[in-house]
Amino acid sequence: MSDQENITKENAGQKEIPKGPNYKAKLKFYDCKGSGECIKACPEKAIEEGPKQLPAAVCLSEGKYEMLPGKAVIIEDKCTGCADCIPVCPNQALEMVAV
Repeated sequence: MSDQENITKENAGQKEIPKGPNYKAKLKFYDCKGSGECIKACPEKAIEEGPKQLPAAVCLSEGKYEMLPGKAVIIEDKCTGCADCIPVCPNQALEMVAV
């Protein structure tokens, strides 16, 4: 049986996820729906839930903030590049990027 024939329905079409110390998780902000699955999956506690509410003085249109209530926040200094968060996100809102 060839490698092509060994592909199952579960992994058909999925790309290999890059991981390791040369990679960090990055949030695709607008895809995040705040499920919290990534927070539970991170062994390094490098992903936290963003604020429930932003201060009234924050104006999102200024572009200073890329967060909305309930979105995940990645603490880059804690991320080891393990990629455990990637497959658990139901919205594919995370990706690994080279650093």
